[in-house]
Amino acid sequence: MKPNNDLGRRIRALRRLKRMTQQQLAERLSLSASQLSNIERGLKEPKPELIEKMAFALDVPREEFFVVSETARRRSLL
Repeated sequence: MKPNNDLGRRIRALRRLKRMTQQQLAERLSLSASQLSNIERGLKEPKPELIEKMAFALDVPREEFFVVSETARRRSLL
């Protein structure tokens, strides 16, 4: 069973929106770029404490990581 990657995709989208590389964000989080890549690809799930650090590093509220798009919402209703 493949893990749900909505959170990872959202992290990647927010990072790109802030014009940050994986390396730049990883350094701010005290992670390796490969660890961040695994999170963005949905291979690893970040702990709540790391989500807090990501929100601070990206200057967004933590709730922003869990915003569901209208397209995704429609798909879940089918």
